[in-house]
Amino acid sequence: MKLSKAISSFFFCAFVGLIANAQDLYQKGELHLKKGKTEEAYIQIDFEYPQRFQQNITYVTPKDYDKFLKTGKLKGSMKNKLNPGDLEGFSLDNGKVFKTVRYADLTGKAIKMIPKKMCLEQTAQGAIEVFKLYSRTTGTINHELADMIFEDRANLVNYIQDNFQILVNKDNKNPTNIMQVNLLNYIGDNPRVKENYTNNHYGFRNQFTEQQKMGKYVNKEYEAAFLSMVNDYNQEAATEGEARSE
Repeated sequence: MKLSKAISSFFFCAFVGLIANAQDLYQKGELHLKKGKTEEAYIQIDFEYPQRFQQNITYVTPKDYDKFLKTGKLKGSMKNKLNPGDLEGFSLDNGKVFKTVRYADLTGKAIKMIPKKMCLEQTAQGAIEVFKLYSRTTGTINHELADMIFEDRANLVNYIQDNFQILVNKDNKNPTNIMQVNLLNYIGDNPRVKENYTNNHYGFRNQFTEQQKMGKYVNKEYEAAFLSMVNDYNQEAATEGEARSE
């Protein structure tokens, strides 16, 4: 009797664990398809393999997701896939927005120099658009991460989420890595923001370390300071645009 209860308890815990893992992996959101069409979906967001939501999109329909919650079985036939070129982007219920863009990595290391469509997280909208590009990984770790030693999955995920590329776009067809642009070409036409930048009002100049200058990756602290400046610029640009239209 005790053995039977123990076995039942084990399978119940395994079932609950499976459901919890899938709820973390598949996040509720909305696909933004072509011609203004939208579709509700549970989208796979796995930071151990960022390419799975940047270079192709895997999702489950709400109907199949409900089936999974009841049965604990997520069959392969329930998983749908889209390429970035199949949609404008997608948004998650947690507020994150992803947009399909073309990007050519001029360093020639990650995606080579041929422009490639990817669905990237958009962290700023307006006159200046900002996107995040996470490193592609393989079943182990790709060469870009080979110099790091990760004891478990959590360490790898934390590293990926704190070492990424920032892409910016203003009046161009495709975004560019922030390390390859002259920032004054982006914010220099706003005297107030330019002065704030010069006086380190945003704390952004503190991020100009030798490591950042030599590489193409930045971290969350760098991103926060940069977005503080960009959001200030975009807010004023939007206000001026509204005033001109009245």
